[in-house]
Amino acid sequence: MEAPRIDRSAADAPRVDWEAFYASYRKPGYVPGFEIQNKLGGGMFGLVFKARKESIGKDYAIKFLKVDDDTVRDAVARELDTVQFFAQIDHPNLVSIEDKGQVDGIPYLVMSYAGDGTLQKRLQQGRLSRDEALRIFVQAARGVQALHDHSLVHFDLKPANIFLKGDVARVGDYGLSKLVSASRNSLSFGRGTPYYMAPEMLQRRGDARSDVYSLGVVLFECLYGEVPFRGDSEWEVLKKHEVAEVPFPAHAAAQDRVVLARCLAKRPEERFQSVAELLHALAAPAALGESLRLPPHAGLRSAPGSGWGGAAAVPAAEPARTAADAWGAPPAAAPVPPPPPPDASRFGVPWQQAPVRRGALGIAVRAVFALFDAVIFVLLLPIRAFGTVFGRSVVWLLRLPFRILGLTAQLIGLLLVAAVLLLAVVTALHLFAP
Repeated sequence: MEAPRIDRSAADAPRVDWEAFYASYRKPGYVPGFEIQNKLGGGMFGLVFKARKESIGKDYAIKFLKVDDDTVRDAVARELDTVQFFAQIDHPNLVSIEDKGQVDGIPYLVMSYAGDGTLQKRLQQGRLSRDEALRIFVQAARGVQALHDHSLVHFDLKPANIFLKGDVARVGDYGLSKLVSASRNSLSFGRGTPYYMAPEMLQRRGDARSDVYSLGVVLFECLYGEVPFRGDSEWEVLKKHEVAEVPFPAHAAAQDRVVLARCLAKRPEERFQSVAELLHALAAPAALGESLRLPPHAGLRSAPGSGWGGAAAVPAAEPARTAADAWGAPPAAAPVPPPPPPDASRFGVPWQQAPVRRGALGIAVRAVFALFDAVIFVLLLPIRAFGTVFGRSVVWLLRLPFRILGLTAQLIGLLLVAAVLLLAVVTALHLFAP
């Protein structure tokens, strides 16, 4: 059953009635076709409940939007109309939007159920290991890149909007960053959350690079357990985003500083220009199915214990950088350092290196595979040699007629030019002869 749509033109639109909501939301069918089961969470944007679709028994999440001022109902309805563009996106790292409607004057969205957990709750339980932090971050960043691929920007990225279910991270609450902004005075509405807000958002000039900044803050918090800027008020936090230098902890690895400093650059043009560029800097695929393989002489070295390789790592020959030097993009020119160590991963997940099997069994397995490699190499050697020689011969024979034709055409052209010149000379002598 399709949820009822908001009729913006109706003069007698029902008023927001939260009393009726709390009195009836537990009743089956209060939201047509759904049975609300339990509350998942709540925040400034609204209340989220887990609901079961009665026809198929599948779990969904329903978010009831907080609209306290009846004068902004039309604005909220217009914003809800834009949600249909976000609903067209189907990505494993995004919480999909399934439907929309209203009940008792309260707008709501029906979304896929992405679990009870969020990155915010996980961070409150304690520091993440590096592997877990990067695994979650890469998945969330891929979801954001999927939005950007559809020319859509989130504008409110934060750990509370990154949902965790098993090993999968999904980005949610996209398309809601502007909703109910007219009914709130807090800077948390309409322009992102201060702790994760890009500086240009104060002038409402944000674009996809603003999401890159917010992702940088999320990565900073995942790695170090704390956001880079805090203050006694929203304005103090926002001012620090505008002018303060990123306070890296003393144990922060050099390559972490380079990547994060570029994400958190004050000027958007000095940041990574896309989430895909950020992911590639981490030597991680920007999309499912993308196989990122670093060149053998990428020239970048991972610090011990960091697990990062690829374009984001600090060159081995690069001098030490001060905190002030960390701002902006990395230097355009740098000396070519030696190749990475042989055990560096080249296959898109550099922080998860394959463990080396030791012992007699490990040695035997490696010997068997080495023998297979040698046999295959020997068997393919004559085939490769024949293919190389025969392939070049065929190409040369195929090109021969065209080369002959080209030379013939050039010769004919030269003869025609010579004939024209001779004719011109004979004509001139005939005209001017006594």
